[in-house]
Amino acid sequence: MNNLISLQKRLISVFVLITFIFLLLLGRLFFVQVKDSKWLQAKAAEQWFRDLPLNATRGTIEDANGVTLATSYSTYDIYVKPTRIKSPATVALSLSNILGIDYETIFNKACNVKYSEVLIKQQVDADLSKKVISANLEGVVLSENSTRFYPYGDLLTQVLGYTTIDNVGQSGLELYYNNYLKGVNGYALEESDVHGVKIDNTLSSYIPSVPGCNLNLTIDVNIQKLCEDALINLCHDHEPKSATAIVMNPKTGEILAMSSKPSFDLNNVPRDDIQKLMEMSKNLSVVDVYEPGSTFKVLTMAMALEEGVSTESEHFYDPGYRIVDGEKIKCWKLTGHGSQTLTEGLCNSCNSVFVDLSLRLGKERLYDYYKTFGFGNLLNIDFTGESKGILMDIDTAKKVDYARMGFGQAIAVTPIQLITAICSVVNGGNLYRPYFVKSISDTSGNVVAKNQPTLINKTVSSETSERIKTMLEAVISQSYGIETFIPGYRIAGKTGTSQKYEAGAINNKYVSSFVGAFPANDPEYVVLVIADEPSSGHYYGSIVATPYAKTIFEGIIKYKNIEPNGETIEEDTAKLEKNILLPNLVGLSITEACSTLTKLGLLYEIENDGDKVVAQFTPPNTYVYKGAVILLTT
Repeated sequence: MNNLISLQKRLISVFVLITFIFLLLLGRLFFVQVKDSKWLQAKAAEQWFRDLPLNATRGTIEDANGVTLATSYSTYDIYVKPTRIKSPATVALSLSNILGIDYETIFNKACNVKYSEVLIKQQVDADLSKKVISANLEGVVLSENSTRFYPYGDLLTQVLGYTTIDNVGQSGLELYYNNYLKGVNGYALEESDVHGVKIDNTLSSYIPSVPGCNLNLTIDVNIQKLCEDALINLCHDHEPKSATAIVMNPKTGEILAMSSKPSFDLNNVPRDDIQKLMEMSKNLSVVDVYEPGSTFKVLTMAMALEEGVSTESEHFYDPGYRIVDGEKIKCWKLTGHGSQTLTEGLCNSCNSVFVDLSLRLGKERLYDYYKTFGFGNLLNIDFTGESKGILMDIDTAKKVDYARMGFGQAIAVTPIQLITAICSVVNGGNLYRPYFVKSISDTSGNVVAKNQPTLINKTVSSETSERIKTMLEAVISQSYGIETFIPGYRIAGKTGTSQKYEAGAINNKYVSSFVGAFPANDPEYVVLVIADEPSSGHYYGSIVATPYAKTIFEGIIKYKNIEPNGETIEEDTAKLEKNILLPNLVGLSITEACSTLTKLGLLYEIENDGDKVVAQFTPPNTYVYKGAVILLTT
């Protein structure tokens, strides 16, 4: 009896165990067939199918007028499928002769049956690809690709940027807008066995690529060419370490042109020297900072007028220096400018006047304005690597520090920050965000995104803006004569010459600059030209930067067919007749030389601290215009 009960228990246990195992298998089958079915099908498809990529065509980049600046043309990637190749030697020999690649390299790849397909060469042009197709090689396949092409070569090198060999944006706008430009890759799929051999009479599928979107820039290629040519001439004449030019529309924030030298041809990127490539790829206008020098005085003047701490007719006395916190702050004219009005102080670029204005404004108000103008912060321009600039912490800034800030020292800004701020004080007081891309559209022409003028801050009143424009026009007409004056046209502007610091001490290297607006009464164009460390022996902005900004303005006037404004060309030309014969000033005392130039109706700038003239520019016995600037080296 006990044995029978024991047997029944064992049978029941076996039955329960079998039932449990069956339920486990049933549950596992449910998970495999239902819950995990899609995942498993995808994994299986990876083994069933072999694919070749169909690379998307990268979107084009066009200027404001629809001129193509970056485009792509069809090339082909050559692959071999080792499992399909019966004679690797034949394939390797043919491809080696057509593509110019080492025979052994191709042979080894053709024999490597571990892989279903192996890349032989990328971006093969159409002519060579036709030869590969004509050879009718077993196991050789081609996949269409695209190669980036820049019709203007080294135009807009740092702005446009470049891509990798795989058409991925690596710098510039190509990098910033890569997600829009790159498109979506497609695939050609076919069923194959475990060895990668295509199975006959099976389905193949084709997933087409989606082309990238197109960029329409604010850049005008014709104005860009003017900047490029001007910088090429500047670099030839003065051999600076680098040179930069920007043209902006002050009423919108649109960047009409931006150039940096040295540069390189975007169709021949120097990838063999990474350090050199990184240096020349850097967009100096957005990334680099510098002490702006006297061009910054425009902003200090705007602050002073807005806050009512001075008026245009107030007189200041300049003995050639100011003493602040026990430190002597020199004016560029060591003998001083004497008594002068506020307007004359701007025309003379007198440091002492701007020290006084900064001290009157005080640290708190100055820093509030710096923040309003965007210094020490990002402008959020549509570009990678933008710098905030360098603005000393307000708690650590001493009186002598913000006194120097008033004339562009002890503060570092990017060129794009400076020109954006200058635009605001000549456009009625509106600080607009600068931008490169106007709109983004798909291949059907539908706009998918766009940028519009964006107001960041209100900097000064429209009344102050009008007063600043009048003063800056006076700077041009009274101070620099032919150096920037264009007969029949009203130009406003200011030069800058800042001495560089190295290891905390002033060295003999300079940054020369000029910023100007046209037309002076209602600016449509603001131009900034900067030369870093000119080595020609001249470093004043009026000599190194201003003449090249003038050529940009002249080019814009001609390109836009702008009619003369104000006085007639004949009246202006009569004023600018070269009728003053420049005497030899070398050997004279600085006092005698300055007196001689003043009597002749000429202006002057003095280089170094000596008492005797050892060189002059322009040379003696040269006819010059009334009001021309002569550089005296002591």
